Amino acid sequence: MGKKLPPGGAPSIDLPDPKQSAEFARKKPARDKEYEAPERIVCPYSGCPKKVKNRASLRKHLLVHGPRDHVCAECGKAFNESSKLKRHFLVHTGEKPFQCTFEGCGKRFSLDYNLRTHVRIHTGEKRFVCPFESCHKRFIQSNNMKVHVLTHGKTNKNQ
Repeated sequence: MGKKLPPGGAPSIDLPDPKQSAEFARKKPARDKEYEAPERIVCPYSGCPKKVKNRASLRKHLLVHGPRDHVCAECGKAFNESSKLKRHFLVHTGEKPFQCTFEGCGKRFSLDYNLRTHVRIHTGEKRFVCPFESCHKRFIQSNNMKVHVLTHGKTNKNQ
């Protein structure tokens, strides 16, 4: 349960510029510098390095260790969830229902995730930041960031 509001409701902040008000509304409160992330839950399967934030995530992750009862009739690849088999089958049908709507593009994708990643090429959004403090490079795709991190060699993250 969250904290109760003071009598009279939430305190208001009067900012003269509407842009400042909008920016303030989007900002999250600053975290305490001493904040420590909660302990992660380690997957109990031997040899599995996966760590998750909570029990719900662990339950979902444990499905990867379960039986793969859903088998593709085309190629024999097996999946542990029917939804994963259904998604895989698009490989065989060639169906690409997700189309980029940026003018002049029109690329199509079989998965909505791939379309969302592609759209960042048009928007220029670079969500993935190099974890090295001395490096300020950002990337559109996580794979590009991972390849970049290798260029740092075996140097310390805090350099």
